[in-house]
Amino acid sequence: MATLIHDLRYAVRLLVRQPGFTLTALLALAIGIGATTIIFSVVNAVLLRPLPFPQAQRILRIEEQHGQTERTTNLTYASFIDLAAQAETVEHLAACRFSTANLTDGIEPRQVSVLAVSAGYFSALGVVPVLGRTFLPAEDLPEGGNVVMLSHQLWQQRYGADPDFIGKTIKLGSSVATVVGVMPQGFRAGYPLAGQYDLWVPLVATGNLRANRRSHLLGVIARIKPNVTLEQARAELNTIARRIEQQNPGIDPDMNLSAVGLQDRLVAPLRQTLLVFFCAVGLLLLIACANVANLLLARAATREKEMAIRAALGAGRLRLVRQVLTESALLAAAGGTLGLLLTVWGTQLVRQLDPTNFPRINEVSLDVRVLGFALLVSLLTGLLFGLAPALQLPRQALYETLKDGGRGNTGVRRAWLRQALVVAEVALTLVLLIGAGLLASSFVRLMQVNRGFDPTDVLTISLNLPASKYPTGAQQTTILKQMLEHVAAAPGVRSAGLISVLPFTGGPATDFVIEGRPPVEANQEPVADIRICDADYFRTLSIPLRAGRTFTERDNAEAPRVLLINEEMARRYWPGESPLGQRVTMKDWGPPLTGEVVGVVGDVKADGLDSETRPMIYWPYPQFPGTFNNLVIRAAGEPRDVVAAVKSEVWLVDHEQPLSRIQTMEEVIAGSVAPRRFNMLLLGIFAALALTLAAIGLYGVIAYTVAQRTHEIGVRMALGAQSRDVLRLVILQGGSLALIGVGAGLLAALALTRAMASLLYGVSATDPLTFVLIPLLLTLVALLACYLPARRASKVDPLVALRYE
Repeated sequence: MATLIHDLRYAVRLLVRQPGFTLTALLALAIGIGATTIIFSVVNAVLLRPLPFPQAQRILRIEEQHGQTERTTNLTYASFIDLAAQAETVEHLAACRFSTANLTDGIEPRQVSVLAVSAGYFSALGVVPVLGRTFLPAEDLPEGGNVVMLSHQLWQQRYGADPDFIGKTIKLGSSVATVVGVMPQGFRAGYPLAGQYDLWVPLVATGNLRANRRSHLLGVIARIKPNVTLEQARAELNTIARRIEQQNPGIDPDMNLSAVGLQDRLVAPLRQTLLVFFCAVGLLLLIACANVANLLLARAATREKEMAIRAALGAGRLRLVRQVLTESALLAAAGGTLGLLLTVWGTQLVRQLDPTNFPRINEVSLDVRVLGFALLVSLLTGLLFGLAPALQLPRQALYETLKDGGRGNTGVRRAWLRQALVVAEVALTLVLLIGAGLLASSFVRLMQVNRGFDPTDVLTISLNLPASKYPTGAQQTTILKQMLEHVAAAPGVRSAGLISVLPFTGGPATDFVIEGRPPVEANQEPVADIRICDADYFRTLSIPLRAGRTFTERDNAEAPRVLLINEEMARRYWPGESPLGQRVTMKDWGPPLTGEVVGVVGDVKADGLDSETRPMIYWPYPQFPGTFNNLVIRAAGEPRDVVAAVKSEVWLVDHEQPLSRIQTMEEVIAGSVAPRRFNMLLLGIFAALALTLAAIGLYGVIAYTVAQRTHEIGVRMALGAQSRDVLRLVILQGGSLALIGVGAGLLAALALTRAMASLLYGVSATDPLTFVLIPLLLTLVALLACYLPARRASKVDPLVALRYE
């Protein structure tokens, strides 16, 4: 212990005496360790940490599958009823469905997100409220009473965290609901549906929903019973699925019920992305270690005489190795501490970014596992970069070492290792740069995709018409028409339209059949996205009309049903002929509805710029009214300048109508590409750091080599060599290392970038342009890093160099 303390003191003195070396090494280590720990904290929160529920590993997500496809869907209400009556391997079977509601009991109406849940939902999650109770089974029935549970955040913000609020009422639309419970702080009940909710209400089957076997609306969760395996539960679910199919022939052919752990279902789409990020920071950490190892090798060259004197005074080789490793460990510990501070800042930044494709990202934090990982990484990096100088301790006779003074032979003996580290740095950097380049090229291609409309100066606002206030389609149609007329007349508004679901935000789809076509097997029925809108929607967004007409005032509830289709649907099902006048029947939304195709409009993607263009059916809202609607408003100038006027006009029609999710169409588009932008920025940051470290490493090696060869350069210039000859000599030396690294990096990138193919859009994992431009960029940076010391070498005065030697 006394020897260790002595070594630590000596190491501290050395680091303090060399502030330039120490700061450079600490910065490289902090970047490598910090970036690695930040990504591990994300992996820990998303993949490794159990869901914050008791015995979370027992919670299952139950979904439908059909045939051999891997695509899964939610359950219908009728299938959920059958499953609840027959399942014996699971308990607390529960269903949920997203909705919205209007809170109208405050100063200003507010739209809130709602999850309608069956009575067993909170038991399935194992969560109890901090105030009151959860729902009773009887409250799932239409006559069960109007009750509600509040989120902790809503209870605090809107109702002042009143501890006596249980039993009081709130106003949802025009109806009154009794508060029966308040959920714990931080409870995110959106795990089955990946969202955050303000209210929970009982899932009550009204109308024909209980018998509906076509609308797959319910997310279903359950707890697997103790002493029951997942395989047993899956076998029972498949038996129940076959029984349901036999009892309802032709409805859900080849039906299966799949069960997967709730956490696995959440993180399955993210595994590959996180793997790519983890590999990227691993490469960055290796580059940092190579950089520090090179710095230590350069410093060790100047200390060889010191080590020889230590050996002459009786220090064994093991003692010298321990001294070197102690210095490396101290450096790694300090770098790890700085990296941990960087991690604290980085995790806060990640939570603020909150990319939509990362569930549980809000749970990213420093816990025992993350701290342990940071400690382990620090120790391993200290060992990794400390071995290089330890292995290069002098083996030759002490007399030779002391006589030489560490002057000339040192560089020769260590040159191969320093050069190998530089080659490795360049190769690893190129892999990161190519990965970032592929993501950047992919993002550029994505932003060049034809949107199908003009988003300039367009504002979008979400409306929710409460069924309690507007229970009939006629009432909904009337109020929407009045709102549209008032908004269109507001100052600064050029036009206004209505759509059930905005572009690039997902939405419902339906099976359909074309009248007069040969019968098709039910499992092969075509599918189209479905939207409800008015004629001004197409004019407001400048969606082109390709054939026929759009909707008119005559397309009301009493008129024959009509519909519009997009170009993709026309191309796919009426190639080379006109679809106008054809009749299409929609099957999945209550009773089958048939309408005549009266027009074809341009393609607009439903799920995002990177999604495929699918068939789409548009219905006029008077013939298919609903509670969920979005206003699209084209302003004469800045879109947000008309918000106040639009609110006033809507509240003239209905003063209890909240206006929510107010955003420009450009912001909607930005939100749809946010996950890809996040991936590109994060990997781009890693690549930029790697490029900086590699350039510093190459510069350091060449600068050190120039210093070691000062005598040789002086001799060359004394014998007639020109400055340009020396410049060429040094640049060729560094450039050859860079080119070897670029070659090795290209081979590695060709093999490794295939793993990120699913993250790309419009470019291949071996995109030729990227594989040409990125190596050229790295080569230019490397040559610049070589030029600076080469230029200094070319200005060496031979008389001074020879006199010094």
